[in-house]
Amino acid sequence: MKVFIHRNVSSIVSIFISIVSLEIFVWIPKTLFSSKVESKVFNFGFYHLSLNPWSKNTPLDQFFTPWFLWISGLVTSPEDVVMILHWITIVSGVLYVAYFSKRIHWSFAIGLSFLLASSPLYLIFQTWIGFSDSITFFLITLYLILLYCELQTKVKVVLLSLVLFLGMTNHFFQFLVIVSLLNVSFLIFYKDKLKILIGAIFFAFILYALFLVFIFNHTLITWNHSRVSTFSQMWGNEFVRMNTSEPFLGTLGLFHGLWPVVILLFIRMPISILVFFVCYLISMLTYDTGRVFAILYTPILILYSIENWKSSSVLIQRVWILLAILSPLICSLYPLFYKWDGRIIYLL
Repeated sequence: MKVFIHRNVSSIVSIFISIVSLEIFVWIPKTLFSSKVESKVFNFGFYHLSLNPWSKNTPLDQFFTPWFLWISGLVTSPEDVVMILHWITIVSGVLYVAYFSKRIHWSFAIGLSFLLASSPLYLIFQTWIGFSDSITFFLITLYLILLYCELQTKVKVVLLSLVLFLGMTNHFFQFLVIVSLLNVSFLIFYKDKLKILIGAIFFAFILYALFLVFIFNHTLITWNHSRVSTFSQMWGNEFVRMNTSEPFLGTLGLFHGLWPVVILLFIRMPISILVFFVCYLISMLTYDTGRVFAILYTPILILYSIENWKSSSVLIQRVWILLAILSPLICSLYPLFYKWDGRIIYLL
């Protein structure tokens, strides 16, 4: 009887916290990351691709976003694409809060909602409009939640491989890097899960191979070399130019108001420093440095926050919550910005 009552109370608390977090994810990013038109980057390409995702104009490594928009039947204008992707970012945050409020603790979930809503990733969501990062983040949300779900091994392998496959069709290189970093970090704490992760990767690649066979034989979509070409240009003088300009602001902009939480995790879990440098080095090889780093490191930050909480004393947990809740306040102390093409782009 007591167990039944405890579960019901836990579910009610989780629902309440999820509703509160919905308000947080709607209000904080919109207020905190308000920006002028000149600081925004608009992409209307997915609207046109969503009208026919099977055409030769659809990038192979970004197939899922236009296909999802097309199959939803909700897109009649570019504004619809913006609205759908915007709400996907909100739903992703609420999913984290809903699951971990029940799995870990409601106070951790509240702290996580403030942390995410004031993160550079949500800054990017508010300024880079119409990009597939929203769906990438949603799929990574599902992947990270599945890592912590208590499911039968076979069910877990199937679900992880399905999410990984969808992520690969949405943004192949980006998703593989994020999942690789997540898997390595997860295995540091759960070495016994290696077989599950290997199985998920194996079946995901089988699905992706079948996907390629279908695409090349039944659609007009072809292999796109643009990402490889862009990557190859980032060596030599371009690399030096991009990564020697604005070193202080560029570093500050990696986390903005999240720096106190990040430093706490660095102190508590030094291995997270290594993962940080790996993400930073990868982002240095791109023009949109801040955007790439945010999408790479935010899931890692969540994972290390979870493991820090599970191994911490009550005092450290309260410190983490306090720093997380203070994140939006710290962000409001100075003009916010992101780094692109070696330049600092201020929101206002």
